[in-house]
Amino acid sequence: MQTALQVRFHGTDPSAAMEFTIREHVQKLEQFYDGLIGCQVSLESRHQHHRQGNLFTVHIRLVVPGEELVVTRNPERDPRHEDPYVAVSDAFRAARRQLEEYAGKRHGKTKRHQARPRSQGSGAAAQESEQQGD
Repeated sequence: MQTALQVRFHGTDPSAAMEFTIREHVQKLEQFYDGLIGCQVSLESRHQHHRQGNLFTVHIRLVVPGEELVVTRNPERDPRHEDPYVAVSDAFRAARRQLEEYAGKRHGKTKRHQARPRSQGSGAAAQESEQQGD
């Protein structure tokens, strides 16, 4: 791994297993885009009502040439984020999409609609007009 990585835990105990999982996700991003300079990941436990478990919020900041890409996964929208591994996986999936978009723009591969070729007319009509022109 060549990318400078910082992992922070807020409201939850640091976990070597979680850090390992995060490193694996970052390595996959590096395989996709080798210009990744740095990555900061913050895993935060958000305490909820007693009927629900704690939900996890994940913040990812990717440093790339000339820009920073920021991803935040908000647990209120997804109760599966009671599992920190699901929250991290979802956040890195979103980070990958942002990195793909960034890489595409950087290399001029943004989606563009192609102009439709103009019709020269149907074969019979084109032949008729050519014969009339003679």
